[in-house]
Amino acid sequence: MKTFLALTCSLGLVAGSMAAPKKVVMLAGKPSHGPLSHEHNAGIQLLAKCLKQGATGLVAPVVTLNGWPSDESIFEGADAVVIYSDGGGGHPAVRGDNLLKLGKLMKKDVGFLTIHYAVEPTTNKGNKEFLDWQGGCFETHWSVNPHWTANFSKLPKHPITRGVKPFKANDEWYFHMRFVPGMKGVTPI
Repeated sequence: MKTFLALTCSLGLVAGSMAAPKKVVMLAGKPSHGPLSHEHNAGIQLLAKCLKQGATGLVAPVVTLNGWPSDESIFEGADAVVIYSDGGGGHPAVRGDNLLKLGKLMKKDVGFLTIHYAVEPTTNKGNKEFLDWQGGCFETHWSVNPHWTANFSKLPKHPITRGVKPFKANDEWYFHMRFVPGMKGVTPI
């Protein structure tokens, strides 16, 4: 009986320690460019599919398309928010009072990630918040984003590069980003 009780308690502890999947709200901006360029809706759905396949049981992506969701209850219980959209004045985060809404989530230690053009808030609205929330952003009249073919012949050793092989890609690259002073909390990859 003691063995059974010990085994039952152990199984209960193991089951109780298994974490629930992390809820990742993935927001795609409205279409704004021609086909095959800044495909926010298709891109965010592809990323969600990859997360579901590659992190089964660890991540629960929830996708919202075409801009800021009309049903904001989607953010309830979120562990992270990912935005892939236009930047500048068209950025969903800087519209209306959405920065305040995101700020409330950030105070609950919700993660924040922006992809491609979405790294660019406006200098007057969103710049400070993006620096606080993710450590850096594209800043107009400071950062640059030309197109060229980048050759990633050697990748740094980091968990996020695990399994990634060297590659070349012609894209619009964002650099000379604005980062928090001293790169505090930022890990260059």
